[in-house]
Amino acid sequence: MLPLANEEKRINTHWLPVEIGLVNVLWKMATQQETSSQSTENLIEALHVDRKRRSLITNHIYLDDEKLPEDERTAVLREIFNRNIREKQLSRIISHLTPVLDGDHPPSALVYGPTGSGKTVTLMHVLSSFQQVAGKHGVAFRYAYIDLSSPKTYFGALNELAIALDGSNRRYRKGIPIEYMQARIVEALDGVQGFMCLLIDEADNIKPNVDSFLTFLGKTLPRKVSCRLILVLLTNRLDWEKALDPRILSFFKKTDIIFEPYDAMDLLEILKIRVEKALNKDKVEEAAIKKVAACASRETGDARKAVELLAKAVIVAEESTGRLTEAEVDLAEERLEMDKTEALIRALATQQRLALEACYLSVGQNNRRSATGQVYEVYRRVSMQEGVSPLTQRRFSDMISFLDLYGLVTARAISKGRYGYTREITGCLPRELVKRALSHAR
Repeated sequence: MLPLANEEKRINTHWLPVEIGLVNVLWKMATQQETSSQSTENLIEALHVDRKRRSLITNHIYLDDEKLPEDERTAVLREIFNRNIREKQLSRIISHLTPVLDGDHPPSALVYGPTGSGKTVTLMHVLSSFQQVAGKHGVAFRYAYIDLSSPKTYFGALNELAIALDGSNRRYRKGIPIEYMQARIVEALDGVQGFMCLLIDEADNIKPNVDSFLTFLGKTLPRKVSCRLILVLLTNRLDWEKALDPRILSFFKKTDIIFEPYDAMDLLEILKIRVEKALNKDKVEEAAIKKVAACASRETGDARKAVELLAKAVIVAEESTGRLTEAEVDLAEERLEMDKTEALIRALATQQRLALEACYLSVGQNNRRSATGQVYEVYRRVSMQEGVSPLTQRRFSDMISFLDLYGLVTARAISKGRYGYTREITGCLPRELVKRALSHAR
């Protein structure tokens, strides 16, 4: 028995150096892992401190209207109107409604204005304030907001109207008779006394025929309810009334109110409010805010675009110097335009993408001019490599017209004398942008 015990002891002793070596390796690995983990944690902390040092934002929701709660949005709007922004438009609307305070019935109003000019928010602010003033004068006045910002059928428009009047989110199912929907609307208005104003946003979105809806609102409904209806229709299209039946315009007896785009001074005041609520004012130069307002007013006069440009400039500032100056606004404007172009390229259909790729391969690095026939040969080669059947040259020419229309290439028609006409194609976008967008589109 003793020799066996010694043998067992000898075997264990033989494996002892291996076990010690393995323990040392595991210890080193654990130490390295701990050191690496500490290094990563230190990097996270360092980057977090650096980001906070360069951060301008104190309350990010004021740079994104979609995230702004309804009560906060109302407070911002109230502050905007208290600064006499849109005073001219406010005066027009209020002048149109003031006969109500004397018991007179004003005509319907058709409010025109481009997107982002503040039509909806201004009307809702005025009607809310007017309701309170009318109550002080002993006049019963109510209003309902009907949102038609997405395209609706006649039934869909009646559905939205019924929901606005009964104050619930209940939607009537499709397939029920139009007469039933009309009866529900009449029933909802049956107990209303005094004046009832219907604010219909994007009234031109009723497809395919808006005449039936307007006839019901302007002719049928007033005969069946006891309250006195005032219709206020909002639209972005200045020529919309030309598409209406002349008989509708006759019984509407409408008043036209125009909302001009915001000017630079109005946008400046709006942006100042956003800066006060959303940013650290000590890190924002006033010249930068003026430049954002000037850029937005020069392009569209859209308040939403101005706030979007401000938010983009803030991101640029936080990535670089930590201060918002005119330089950051210039870079943000350039990035904003590039982001839109890149999104458009990524959304192209396969044949459109191949045509765009062929254009930039044909013009080369030097952006030389290429005729349609030369670009078509490159397009055929690219299509074969992608395993896609190429279009005919005639249809490819239509594709070039599409790309030219959206500013992705420049296609200029030139005369070749007796050899007819052709188009010279050149690129108009940075090659890096096109390459990056096309790689994501595949």
